[in-house]
Amino acid sequence: MNNGLKKLIQASKQALVIVDMQNDFIEEGGAFSQGGFNVRSFEPIISVIQKLLKTARIQEIPVIYLTMVHDQNNDGQKAWKKRREAFNHPNSCRRNTWGVQLIERLKPLQSECIIQKHRYNGFTNSQLQNYLTEKGIESLIFTGVNTNVCVEATARAAHDLDYHVALIEDATATAYEDAYLASLRNFERHFGLVMKSEEWIKSVSYVK
Repeated sequence: MNNGLKKLIQASKQALVIVDMQNDFIEEGGAFSQGGFNVRSFEPIISVIQKLLKTARIQEIPVIYLTMVHDQNNDGQKAWKKRREAFNHPNSCRRNTWGVQLIERLKPLQSECIIQKHRYNGFTNSQLQNYLTEKGIESLIFTGVNTNVCVEATARAAHDLDYHVALIEDATATAYEDAYLASLRNFERHFGLVMKSEEWIKSVSYVK
């Protein structure tokens, strides 16, 4: 682990980011399950994220839920839509459906921030950046799915925007087993810190 980066993150104002923990991705009966993906592989990270959430709330660390939301307006007619059609991608997270909702086990508090995104990268609209600027947040702690897609895409963008970034390896998962470790290693080499949940909980659990 890069202890220098760990100290920078620990000394800065952090936010816990929970990416795409929605029914269509996580739950049996959701679009990914119906599309043949083994969503049971996502199950172990739910209890870990619950622990991280509890810690963040106790320590008054802001929590941000990023959620994928699709409709006819933001699908567009070009590469995004055409690639998904060509690969027969599950028709997930349609607006105003059960599938787009956050899973019940990670239900946000009324005071916590929920930001919609329409592409993999959560910074493709200005809402996330505006929120981080308003709150003076300098470091982002990433969890959720999929490690190699929306989590990594948003964390890379955050790094490019000069945020310190960390990825909690036991609080993230991907539908593609061969991509998980590769994504973690690439992230650790080029973008930020990869750490265990207990390491992060210990690093922020201090007496104010």
